[in-house]
Amino acid sequence: MLPELQSMNDGKAYRSLCIKIGAKRWARAFSPLRRYRFMTSNVAESLNSALRNARKFPVCTVIEFIRGLIQKWFHARGEKAAERTEILTEHVTKMMVSNKSYADFMTVKSINSFEFQVLDGTRERFVNLQEKTCSCRKFQLDLLPCAHAIAAIRWAGQDVYAYCADYFKTINLREMYSGQIYPVGHPNDWQVPSEIKSKIVLPRFGSVQAGHPQSTRFPSAGEVRRGRRKQQVCSICKQPGHNRVNCQYENVIGQPSTSQREEVAEGSTRRCRRRGGVRRCSSCGQTRHTRLTCRTPQMDVLDDETNFSHNW
Repeated sequence: MLPELQSMNDGKAYRSLCIKIGAKRWARAFSPLRRYRFMTSNVAESLNSALRNARKFPVCTVIEFIRGLIQKWFHARGEKAAERTEILTEHVTKMMVSNKSYADFMTVKSINSFEFQVLDGTRERFVNLQEKTCSCRKFQLDLLPCAHAIAAIRWAGQDVYAYCADYFKTINLREMYSGQIYPVGHPNDWQVPSEIKSKIVLPRFGSVQAGHPQSTRFPSAGEVRRGRRKQQVCSICKQPGHNRVNCQYENVIGQPSTSQREEVAEGSTRRCRRRGGVRRCSSCGQTRHTRLTCRTPQMDVLDDETNFSHNW
């Protein structure tokens, strides 16, 4: 991967990721902390998405909404954990099954009672079961046996689940969601201490900004907003990317071309035939076109109307 980064874009990607930012910020193998297969800890984004529709309500309503949401989450996840009979959680079990399928094709050679040499195709790895480490670094980073460690554990005749961290076991998942979250009840039923009742909360100082309050968060640097904006289409040529004002098929600004006039006029005539009436232009009084597609200059029409009014 690193040689490919060095060859891309004159090495700018390599200098930006490996030198300027540092590999510890995007690669788990170089991270000083244990990430458990996750390189982000921004849980606030997930909670912010769940509270997207409730943020516009008052503070007390939002707090009650959060309490009810967490109550629903704890109940649903607690019941799901209670029904599970496997030793590991669902996601970790799938990972272990995948690692076991890779371990079936590996060759193990013993060094001593707890160190092993594992041949993975053209590569070789060293596994230490006593220290729970592997030269591929996945064993010690994930706290789960990698494919090389599983092959060594099978060779040693030991239990694979004994080398899994307690964080991924179902018994701890049940204990995590064993608590209950109760509603706070009506404010009239609250037992509020006298020292809290005696406190006077003043309104905040400062002026309120005019307009509708901000309902969406500001995007981070380099973030692309995913929206479903309707593509703009010209009303004359029906092509995207521009409107009728700057349409390239126009002879004069604001007036459609001859081919577009005929197309619009033909469409208007067909619509009038379906309705059973005759449509006439409001400027010249002729059929088969409208005022917007009229070929008669507007100034001549105005002069005729002025002369007609004067003669009348």
